[in-house]
Amino acid sequence: MAFRFSLQALLRFRKSVEHQQELLLQEANHQVALVRHEIESLDKRMAEIAVRGALELTSGVRAAELQFEGLCRSVLLEQRRQLEKVLAQREEIRVRHRQAFHHARRQREVVDTLRQHQLQLYRQQEKRKEQRSLDELFLLRREFLRRG
Repeated sequence: MAFRFSLQALLRFRKSVEHQQELLLQEANHQVALVRHEIESLDKRMAEIAVRGALELTSGVRAAELQFEGLCRSVLLEQRRQLEKVLAQREEIRVRHRQAFHHARRQREVVDTLRQHQLQLYRQQEKRKEQRSLDELFLLRREFLRRG
């Protein structure tokens, strides 16, 4: 008789939930990475503007151009502040998804451990049955040889 785990449907369900939570966590990680990349791009643009502004100051620049660069910097800083807020929100979402994933993994591992334990018991019982059969066969053969 083959091993049959009575809670196989539950194990499949737990694996499915764990997989779904893992996908959600991966997406949350991706969203955090996207926002961080946007912040890095903004920082790079602000640095480029600062370098260009320093070069223009040494070569002489009009007041309107300085004012425009200052306005650009303030707009970029505001965008960066907004992105930092978005990043904080996405980090919170990622933490929640990580917790949900770990919870789902623990639940799956509990059922999987139970399955492994039952499989081990099944194998032990099968070995005992096999040994009993071999013992009976040995005794029958010995009895047959003694009579014959």
